[in-house]
This record gives sequence, structure tokens and C-alpha cells, in this order.
Amino acid sequence: MTADSLPVSAEVVRVVDVTPRMRRVTFAGPEVEAFLSVTGPPNIKLYFPGAGGRLDLPVRENRRYVWAPGQRDRVRTYTMRRADAQAGELDVDFVRHGDEGLASAWAERVEPGDRLGLLAGGGLVPGVCDWIVLVADETGLPAVGWILEHLPATTRGLAIIEVADAGEEQGLSRPPGVEVRWLHRDGAPAGSTRMLQDAVLAMALPPEDVVAAGGTARVWVAAESAVVRELRRHLRETGFDRRQQLIIGYWHHGITEVGYGKESDHDRVDGELEVEPGDEAPVPATAAAGIVAAP
Repeated sequence: MTADSLPVSAEVVRVVDVTPRMRRVTFAGPEVEAFLSVTGPPNIKLYFPGAGGRLDLPVRENRRYVWAPGQRDRVRTYTMRRADAQAGELDVDFVRHGDEGLASAWAERVEPGDRLGLLAGGGLVPGVCDWIVLVADETGLPAVGWILEHLPATTRGLAIIEVADAGEEQGLSRPPGVEVRWLHRDGAPAGSTRMLQDAVLAMALPPEDVVAAGGTARVWVAAESAVVRELRRHLRETGFDRRQQLIIGYWHHGITEVGYGKESDHDRVDGELEVEPGDEAPVPATAAAGIVAAP
């Protein structure tokens, strides 16, 4: 399969609730195997059915998608929580919001046998470093889980994760030197607290012991727009090397993903995470080596 053979229609084979508010959907079959042969983690562009449940996949020409009216609005970006190219399986975790949005409404009703379009994969990962801090709310939690599982065993650091309550905590595989710190909103709406900002503002970045040892430190943030904008400003004011950080807004109050992308490209800026050759995170054996440009 080549990139111009995309997209594919992938079948749901398993649905499991990891926590009350996080649902894991497993896609499998020859279409997934083919998809993972030309692209890989961490990100995945999913295409959702239109009215009446019809999956009218867009046409791809010269490595670009040609969109019919309304099709682009049904694309959402998620994390491949697990990608196994040999088995032809991949997992995607969905935060459950009821019927609040296109993806959430689909995830509430999904059953084995349902299908979604897989459009593209790829994306940046923090890479190899001595110390790392990962900052996310539940929308970034699947990405945090993927990153932690693929860090070298010697990595030290901290993952700060905001979730609704204690019932949303997950068991996350990670190097022994990386601490996971859970922050609970306990009834406060998502995006309404300062827990993530305050936790980072209270830290010394980079840590003094890492600097004294001549080590490398990296910061990765994925949360609501206001959070990522404040934390990027804070890191700039403290003099943290922007080439060692990756800060991306995963959502924005009152704006759809497509609208957020058009408005500010998810609060991305140039010059972040400029890893040196050889510093990139190793690609796991279960992930394909190729990268396909996002639509």
C-alpha cells in the first residue's frame, strides 16, 4: 500500500471503558494493517460518518485530500494509544462527553462492526532526554500514556494530569524515574481551573540538578487553549529553551477542532522541539516507520 491508497475504512472490533469517562475503541483488520504499513503514531486523523451514518470517504489525489462540502468538518485528531502493525490493530481512547460533539456522540453509541475512516498519522514526540515534564488534561491523557510507554528506561521526570476525579486515574506504564501526579477537578468543569498552570508555575524549569549534571530537559503540554498559552508565556519569561518544548492546544472553549485549527493552528508556534539528529524517540516495533502528511 502507498500513501495515495489512503484513506481506509476501519472496522471496530472491541469497545472497553478504561474509566467511567474514557472509552477505548479497537480497530482491526486488513485495512488497519494496510494503514499502519504507510503511517504510524502518535497521531491519527479520524473521519466520521455523515448524516444517516454514511461513511463517504474523501478522495485523495497527489498526497492531498479533495474535500466535498462538509467533509472537512468531520475530521478529528486523536492519539493512537496502541498501534500493532503485525496484528493489524490500533486503539483510540475517546473522552466521553455525551452528545456534546461529533466524536463524543459517535463514541457513546459505537459498537463492534461500526466503521470510521483513517486518513493519516504521524506527528512529533518529545524525543530522548534526561528529564521530562508532561502536562495534560484528559484530552491529552492518551498521548501522555503513549509517550510514557516509549521513553527510555533511564528517563526521569514528572507527568501532571488533570482529570475529573479519582475514578479517572489510570495505570500508566512508565520508567521508574518518572512520577505521575493526578489533579482532580472534583465537580469543576473542564478548562475552568488553574490546577495545571499552578503546578507548572511552582516548578523550577529546568530542574537545577539536571542543569548541574549537563543533562537535557524537555517540556510537553497538551490541554485547553488558555492553559497552553499561559504556560508557553511562562516558559518564555523564565528563559526555557523553546527548542526543548512542545506546547499544543488540544481544544478551545466554544470552538470546534476545525475552527480552532483555522483560528490559531491549535496555538502552535514555530521553533519548538527542534531535536538534534539522533535524539528522536525510537519508533516502537509495532509502529510503521512511514509518516503521512495530515490532511
